[in-house]
Amino acid sequence: MGYSKNQQRYPSQLRMHIPLDRQQDVPLYLQIEEALRRAILSGVFVDGDKLPSTRTLASELAVSRLTVENAYAELAAKGFLHQRRGSGAYVLHPLLQPVQPRPTPDMPFPAERFTTLTSRLDGYPDTPLPDNFINFAAGVGSPKVFPQEEFRKILLSVLSRHAEEAFSYGEYCGYYPLRDTLGRILTAQGIPTHAEQLLITNGSQHAISLIVQSLLEPGDTVIVEQPTYAEILGLLRLHRINIVTIPSDRHGMQVEQLPALLEKHRPKLIYTIPNFHNPTGRCLSEARRRQLLALAQQAGVMILEDDFVGDLRYNGKQLPSLRALAQPGTVIYVSTFSKMLLPSMRIGYLVADREQYQQIARLKHVDSFTSSNLIQRALDAFVTIGRYDKQLRRAGRIYRQHRDTMVAALQQHLPHGCQFETPEGGLFIWLTLPTSVSTEALMPVAWKEGVTFARGECFYAEEQRGAHGMRLNFAANTPPLIEEGIARLCRAIRQVMAPKQAATS
Repeated sequence: MGYSKNQQRYPSQLRMHIPLDRQQDVPLYLQIEEALRRAILSGVFVDGDKLPSTRTLASELAVSRLTVENAYAELAAKGFLHQRRGSGAYVLHPLLQPVQPRPTPDMPFPAERFTTLTSRLDGYPDTPLPDNFINFAAGVGSPKVFPQEEFRKILLSVLSRHAEEAFSYGEYCGYYPLRDTLGRILTAQGIPTHAEQLLITNGSQHAISLIVQSLLEPGDTVIVEQPTYAEILGLLRLHRINIVTIPSDRHGMQVEQLPALLEKHRPKLIYTIPNFHNPTGRCLSEARRRQLLALAQQAGVMILEDDFVGDLRYNGKQLPSLRALAQPGTVIYVSTFSKMLLPSMRIGYLVADREQYQQIARLKHVDSFTSSNLIQRALDAFVTIGRYDKQLRRAGRIYRQHRDTMVAALQQHLPHGCQFETPEGGLFIWLTLPTSVSTEALMPVAWKEGVTFARGECFYAEEQRGAHGMRLNFAANTPPLIEEGIARLCRAIRQVMAPKQAATS
């Protein structure tokens, strides 16, 4: 019974299918009213949709016009309909929330909007940020870097040549030519991979979720770095998995602390981001990679290697993947195209050995059935003809410039007592504030300055441990915006520091 705006222009072409029981004691107008009310509440009709005229609907249902008028009057009395003289009857959804005004920097800081994990990561969650606001909280790169025109041509080519196949569900493990292409690329990168070991997923978060659900049960334990990817913490909590943290430094996970944790907690899985870690941007050293693998293999613990932006290296030497160094069956590898191309593409993948692969693939089949066949085919063509490598080099050049701009701006403006590390790749810089300044105190001041960031608390299992850290995304903004945003942020930091310094002087 739903009508698009185009359909509303042609009411004579519409047909309402409302089953009426003329043997019931319930009046016909109330049967019509109930059917329409159910349609509104279930979302078949949305706020503002125009209903057929009383004359048209009466004719379609073979009832009197007065019966339909009574039904519409009942809906209007209950707040489901607004009747405009000379225009018609329009749906008025009773559950529709009023549109909130667009925020402005001079508004009070919306602290209640920053109480959930997502809002603290991405800023104002329900409406856009104020005009001229600079957002360093994003977790992805810039859509402007994506070669939209080239990809559009590939999509059109796939549709013109393989429309019928592209619009089908496709294989639940993923489009085989794409899996084969990815297998060849990974093998060339030192990770021997066959298509049969690759499972295409709806982004890397989907891959991680499938692994957690396949290999773990409530009450099991997972070791994660501290800090770590915020959404893995939420996922593990959702599935009632015990979280044990291991500290990290500028060389990555402090693997020397792992034996005691393995002995004490007997974990089922170790989750790590060895390349350009989220949120710190650090890389796990090669020596620690080998030590981690040896300890995990000795303890019989599976490693989940999240390589979400491993290809985005700007300087320094390439480090071998954990999966490339590992014995078969000990490391599951996860990566994604969302960070390198477009977040909305939602194509990720995992590499696993036979036993784990079959278990995870069966879950994907019942969990989400398949991934977009059309996007997989277009992505395979994009990668096969070499445009992905070209795009990777282009993104690397642009994001390196963005990183260097942020580093220079921080060096110029950052107050004494703040520290940051320059990453060799990835998307983020991790900034540590003095112990006298918390992100909770800083964020309202930064709001007034027109800048926001990802609070460190999001990335810690014990949130208070991240009270003096923040993640800054250098990839999503242009160099001029980065320079201005860092200047604003540093002004806010100095404002928060000033009363503390005055109190101690």
